[in-house]
Amino acid sequence: MSVTVKFTSKMKQYISSEQKRLDSSVLRMAIDIHRQAIILAPKDTRALVNSGHINKQSQTGYSVVFGDSQVRYARRRHFENKKNPQTLKYLERAGDNVVKNAGKYLK
Repeated sequence: MSVTVKFTSKMKQYISSEQKRLDSSVLRMAIDIHRQAIILAPKDTRALVNSGHINKQSQTGYSVVFGDSQVRYARRRHFENKKNPQTLKYLERAGDNVVKNAGKYLK
């Protein structure tokens, strides 16, 4: 007597759909961090605010970046601003605000 067992798994489809869902959630978080950082950043000429963008690092990894070749002072403004001290750590504060509500994104 011979018994044959066939096992079919939908694990690949499940993993694929979960990765897409997670990627979407992390992207929404990055967009909200970017949006809040724009609100918190110094706006003297708006060059710093306009230099902000989101980079995709990996399948479920994004970074929010301010500064470019025209705005070399972005990092310095994050840590030092005697004229507008309320704008210090604008990007860090935006990230902290979004992380406090992480449940909103990961349902």
